[in-house]
Amino acid sequence: MKFIYKIFCLTIFGSLFTSCGEKFLGVSPTDKLSDMTFWKTEKDADMALAGVYNKWEEVNNVLWWDLMTDNGFSQYAWDNVQVIGNGQANASNFGKDYFNYNLIRKYNQFIEKIPQIDMDAAKKDRYLAEARFLRAYDYFRKVQFYGDVPLVTEVIENPEDAKIEKTPRAEVVSFILSELDAVSKILPVQNMRQSGGHVTSGAALALKARLELYEGKYADAMADAKKVIDMAKSGVYQLFPDYYGLFQVENENSNYESILEIQYIKDTYANNLWQNILPSKEGGWSSISAVQSIVDAYEMKDGKTISESALYNTEKPFDNRDPRLAMTVLYSGARYNGRFFNTLELSSPDFYQSASAPKSGYNVLKYTTIVPEALLNNGDANVMIIRLAEVLLTYAEAAIESGQITADVYDAIDMVRTRAKMPVVDRTVYATQAKLRELVRRERRVELAFEGLRYFDIKRWDIGAQALNGPVYGSRLGTVNAETGAVNWSATRIKVEDRVFQPSRKYYLAIPQAELDANPNIQQNAGY
Repeated sequence: MKFIYKIFCLTIFGSLFTSCGEKFLGVSPTDKLSDMTFWKTEKDADMALAGVYNKWEEVNNVLWWDLMTDNGFSQYAWDNVQVIGNGQANASNFGKDYFNYNLIRKYNQFIEKIPQIDMDAAKKDRYLAEARFLRAYDYFRKVQFYGDVPLVTEVIENPEDAKIEKTPRAEVVSFILSELDAVSKILPVQNMRQSGGHVTSGAALALKARLELYEGKYADAMADAKKVIDMAKSGVYQLFPDYYGLFQVENENSNYESILEIQYIKDTYANNLWQNILPSKEGGWSSISAVQSIVDAYEMKDGKTISESALYNTEKPFDNRDPRLAMTVLYSGARYNGRFFNTLELSSPDFYQSASAPKSGYNVLKYTTIVPEALLNNGDANVMIIRLAEVLLTYAEAAIESGQITADVYDAIDMVRTRAKMPVVDRTVYATQAKLRELVRRERRVELAFEGLRYFDIKRWDIGAQALNGPVYGSRLGTVNAETGAVNWSATRIKVEDRVFQPSRKYYLAIPQAELDANPNIQQNAGY
């Protein structure tokens, strides 16, 4: 059952939790429901919790983050990632805005008000832990994108009191880790199906392990990832048997791999995922395009890279590949919805230069479901934020970076690979820290493609000069045989755009000018 938004009407929370347009720290609005009439009963707490979950994360963030990287491309300026990806963002044209504190104010308000309600103590503790988790998640996102940010843990009533300085990044990270550790001991040990959409102990530990990995706290990351893996061994989580099916809406009720997800409900709290991701012929906008770099990252079915394997044929580049490639990227010549997909020829409705077609020549296949036009903007597909495969790779990478190369490391990677019908890791080839590091980084990229993690990986590995710089290419041009799908490839490749990596920015986003204007104590990030 999808708990979030199933019972409570969202319009109730328009006055309770929506800001009045204040910038920066989200000063408590004057049109909120009166404290004299709300925050009194357990029903109030239930209603408020549903409001707390409203837009805690959105699909139009997570999937689009990979479009800021060498995995993909966003052709529409209004998606607000194009200028970040090509290095042209500034304080006035900043792309995505995660510096806003409206969510933090909402969580702080909930955390302050719930203790006064007379209700079941265990339920109250769980509700508070859920709000603390969501606040920690928002701060996780903030430190990843901005570095130093103000750490605010109480509702600010006076606008003048909101004009505070940034808190050092390390202090915010310490707060996040402490909060996640604390709530992991309160939240239930359940998967997303059992919790009905509420956050769980496993979600807190998995997010904590992710942040510890990003911070180079490898021993801690291993320990917390191991706790989640042990939950899987006890039956709480399990890898979904079919990689493609893992992302299909019809399999949600049997998906025990999901550790944290955004839940959507048709008509009540829907998303426009299918409108954005589907090909033009299916009514989509092709907002999310894959690029050649991610295509080339997939191994051959023998477990070797395309530069190493004798199986790779430049004239049949999609044959004998890692099966996840064909489950993630839709390329010309692939069988799709009763036809052979074709972005290469003007006569095709998916021609790459046409409106709503992928400008790289590659659509993204992951998440796609062919639906009637009425559902394109009324989708109910949940979107996973953390899943078991990521935790397995987190454990493996943390162990590799710690120099603890044991059978458990290979086993963790093998679990991910064999689910995708790829061979187990060749222990003779990948026997050193350097080779295993190369492998786990590639495995993260292809397994988690278009799940919003690539930008953070590039940042922590500091490979922006290679991954975020120079020309971006898409598919080779050619012609597609409509009867057989065979492609006659030319030597010319689609050029998508040129990107400029700005090392002085240290991968951080620009703080919006309106936030700087509202608070003179906040300084813009370096490089803008």
